[in-house]
Amino acid sequence: MISDLNGINELNKVEFIQKLGWVYEHSPWIAERSWEYKPFISLEDLKQKMEVVVQNASLSEQLQLIKSHPDLAARIDMAEASVKEQSAAGLNSLSPDEYEEFHALNNQYKEKFGFPFIFAVRGSDKTVIKAEMKRRIGLDQANELKEAIKQIHLIASHRLSDFIN
Repeated sequence: MISDLNGINELNKVEFIQKLGWVYEHSPWIAERSWEYKPFISLEDLKQKMEVVVQNASLSEQLQLIKSHPDLAARIDMAEASVKEQSAAGLNSLSPDEYEEFHALNNQYKEKFGFPFIFAVRGSDKTVIKAEMKRRIGLDQANELKEAIKQIHLIASHRLSDFIN
């Protein structure tokens, strides 16, 4: 954890990537490219500049970023931050029937869009998440791609806020 932006602005590129490369799930290239925008004048400035890196990325890079996220309620190895976020939303304590329903919705979603369902679960619970999955399965590809990226930015924003206080 870093107590302020001075600590971030003083990091060299390698240190910056080591400290912030995890913020976007398994995508340290975002931190690497964001380093070029230093100095950061505020936490919001850092967040916005990282978002710009994602927005300026190629479609294949954006899809790679989306696909680097685990399925919600999946029983697989995932990044520590994802484990904590999903646990806080109750996704680690689903009943067998709930797990099967989430698994089926994840599969339906991935079959339609070709990438996992992304949702910033902080402050939500399994009921809200399940309803959002059902709603978003009804979206078209272009709008769902935008929504997935939006949710990824929310996840990264929470992680940055927790890391830099």
